[in-house]
Amino acid sequence: MKISIRTIYATTFLILATVMFVLIHFLGVHQISQSLISDRKAALYEEASTISSRYFFNVKSINEFDDHTEEALRERMTSLQVMSHARYFLVDTTGRVSVDSADTQSLEGQNFNDLNPTFLDNDTYIGHLKSDSLPSEILSVIYPLSEDSDLNGYLVIMTSLADLRSNAHLLVRKLDVCFLLFFLFLIFIMVQLYCLTLHPIRQLSQTIREYCCGHFDRSMVHLPFREYSKLIKSIEDLATFSQNANAYQKYFVANVSHDFRSPLTNIRGYIGAMLDGTIPHEIQEKYLKIILMETNRLTKLTEQLLELNKYENNGILLNYTAFDINEVIRNAASSFEKRCTEKKISIHLMFGSPSFFVDADRDKISQVVHNLIDNAVKFSSPDSSIEIQTAEQKGKIFVTVSDHGIGIPEESLPHIWDRFYKTDVSRGKDKTGSGLGLAITREIVEAHHEYIHATSILGSGTDFSFSLSPHSSGF
Repeated sequence: MKISIRTIYATTFLILATVMFVLIHFLGVHQISQSLISDRKAALYEEASTISSRYFFNVKSINEFDDHTEEALRERMTSLQVMSHARYFLVDTTGRVSVDSADTQSLEGQNFNDLNPTFLDNDTYIGHLKSDSLPSEILSVIYPLSEDSDLNGYLVIMTSLADLRSNAHLLVRKLDVCFLLFFLFLIFIMVQLYCLTLHPIRQLSQTIREYCCGHFDRSMVHLPFREYSKLIKSIEDLATFSQNANAYQKYFVANVSHDFRSPLTNIRGYIGAMLDGTIPHEIQEKYLKIILMETNRLTKLTEQLLELNKYENNGILLNYTAFDINEVIRNAASSFEKRCTEKKISIHLMFGSPSFFVDADRDKISQVVHNLIDNAVKFSSPDSSIEIQTAEQKGKIFVTVSDHGIGIPEESLPHIWDRFYKTDVSRGKDKTGSGLGLAITREIVEAHHEYIHATSILGSGTDFSFSLSPHSSGF
């Protein structure tokens, strides 16, 4: 089962949200608590230093306090407890509590060494002391009181860690509220992203399905994003190509059917006429020659179709050799002597040099030359001429075949290389052509990575010109 992108979006979002919530709710409490404890510790130590310098700068020995002094100190420390929400102890050098700022459950007279022997050895202490009068977990600052390097006692300030942890939880709850709002905002963003990214893909898929059904008039949805614009452009290009291919397929089938039907109809008609005696035996030879001509026409058409199909599927395999293009042209021109004589057409060879050696596939280029001369003879007017020229220009050898025939309309020139294409003026003239010769010609020239071009003036004639690469040692 394939997972949808929407599911991936939602799953990823929920996982990230859960991880963020766990980190904020649990790790956040710990980090905030530690930060609050650290800040509280520094504040208490600073407060202890301030109190020591203000109230106990002249304390000689806490062990020697009289009742009046202890009472005065107790009042001061009680006032400090009210203001700072901390508990203050004045401890002598033996660890005995002389003054406790608390009015109830006072620890005066008790010894901190009995509660924890190492308590007074620390600057700060976090933990529990064995006393029911103290919170279960406390933060204590132990500040030594000394004068002239003589230890006179300790000022101990205690505060409950429960309050700090409660503050941490309160802060985390506020963060949870912020996270919830942020979570809702993220949901809104995710929905918007879905609408902007995934939803258009569904629309594009629907449009593509319409194109697959042949409904090419369906317009594409246009989006502002550059990536989607490129995708839409690619789909539109593909749709245009498919539409053209569909039209070409219909055009191809129609032309093949037409070009096959006409000779087959003639063959069937003549054979039927000979079998039923309509055509007498003594004149059957004439019609047998017509049948042979139509059969050759079908054979040529089939061979050309197979050749074009092979070129499209496998490409054209070229056997490069060095040869004289002038010689190829002379041989090709000589094969048309009979047809040219019948139409009273003369062929003039105008070579820019006695020999032009080129690097190409000799057989394929011979086919190109033959197709172009055949096309020129076919559409030339009687008592006209055909000129075939070779010349060297800009590092290339150019072959030009010119006729003085019916010409090609300007609007038809871009299409003469298409399969089965025949101009309206040529249809009345060309009864045997298949419309594939020029398509094969262009395939061969382009396979050589060369250039072929046609220019024509209606009623005056047509020029076909193609280029070849010269052989490096041929000149």
